[in-house]
Amino acid sequence: MIKKLGNIAEIQFGSYDKPTQKGTVKYLHASHFDKFLKPKKFEESFIELNETNEKFLLEENDVILAGKGHRTFAWAYEASFGKAVPSSLFFIIKANPHEILSSYLAHYLNSEKVQYNLKLIGAGATITSIPKKELEQIMIAIPPIEEQQRIVNLIELMDKEVRLTQELLEKRTVLKKGVVNTLINNQIQMKT
Repeated sequence: MIKKLGNIAEIQFGSYDKPTQKGTVKYLHASHFDKFLKPKKFEESFIELNETNEKFLLEENDVILAGKGHRTFAWAYEASFGKAVPSSLFFIIKANPHEILSSYLAHYLNSEKVQYNLKLIGAGATITSIPKKELEQIMIAIPPIEEQQRIVNLIELMDKEVRLTQELLEKRTVLKKGVVNTLINNQIQMKT
């Protein structure tokens, strides 16, 4: 089944707040996400909940999509991450959990074809900015929940393999530098 994103989810912008060094809620910016689209650092990026920003608090099955800036990507929120509010850079996509898994939706939005379409939608300005009305029109292929979970499991297994391979490559590069330095230093010592 294929449906428009606007027909399976409520979409709103994130909150515009001034982050502080300490607080009870993580305040998400694009810079908090690494190249694998996993959240990393949160120094000086917290807020306190109040009547104004409480409605932006992420809930289970929410997806955020960076809709402004140089990096367009989606991330599925999980409660185990802790309380978080996305900045106004992000769209908050509240999908129907009986119809689509947030992790599937995030992977779908991060797919090459959808990323290409999102860049086309947001083009025209110096900095990409995706209009909400255009985002709502994005078509989403929705297989049964069980199939969505199988797809997510496979993608996450492949992501883990890529991360491990990259870590191994980085460690081998450090090892190579150490060996080269040792060999050269030994040659220098032998000449003196």
